[in-house]
Amino acid sequence: MKRINGYIKSGFGIAVASILFTACQKVINIDLNSVSPQTVVQANFTDMAIRDTVVLTQTVNFSDPNYFPAIAGAFVTIGDNAGNLDTLFEYPVGTYTSAKLTGVPGRTYTLNIANANGKSYSSTCTMPQPVNIDTLTVTKSPFGRNSLVVNVVFQDPGGGTNYYKFIKKINSTVSTRIYLTDNQLQSGQKITFPLVGENDSLKAGDSVRVYLETIDPNVFKYYSSLNNASGGGGANVAPANPASNINNGALGYFSAYAVTTKSIIVP
Repeated sequence: MKRINGYIKSGFGIAVASILFTACQKVINIDLNSVSPQTVVQANFTDMAIRDTVVLTQTVNFSDPNYFPAIAGAFVTIGDNAGNLDTLFEYPVGTYTSAKLTGVPGRTYTLNIANANGKSYSSTCTMPQPVNIDTLTVTKSPFGRNSLVVNVVFQDPGGGTNYYKFIKKINSTVSTRIYLTDNQLQSGQKITFPLVGENDSLKAGDSVRVYLETIDPNVFKYYSSLNNASGGGGANVAPANPASNINNGALGYFSAYAVTTKSIIVP
């Protein structure tokens, strides 16, 4: 078994058996370190004027310390279907940063990774159009009499299935919870989506900023499987690997997404 940054990679699962024979007990020991290290890709590319990053790490044995070695010395590029190409620079070790390319909604982007521990990987992702947040509202939360929840109100453009991911920042703290939805039941309608967090403790005067990401279907599938495996809360450990959109056996994701944002002061 391999421990991964954010979830667990298991080759054959964990099995511990005890066989009882007339007051005798036999314990069968299972090797948890039988899976070779795998590359983990965390690649985010947006339409914002920021330096986007690709982080490369590798899995470790289940019994190893909670440290995930960075993969140094890889050759990483991101290109689009308009002929643009950006070669990312490495700094710090294992983090590869875009220097000149900013995402354009509607274009298709290809991530290529070469010489990552001697292997190559690639992934293709189309950046959807951005969707604006109309308003943020604050209402009572179902998780407590005095708890509050922030709701995101936005107009879905219709025209097919659209996929959304939200990030919530309360004051200076970014929530680790994964918020996802789509428009399958509300295509072309105004959608109100509550960002419910059982451990949130909003109070009057708090500043809340919400980021609405429009994401690719395969990226939605990745985050959905991560959410489901971790019990719906996006916890850091899950019993199975999320569905990656990286080829050649890599774990992780490549997401090219558009972003809009809005903030509110809790009344």
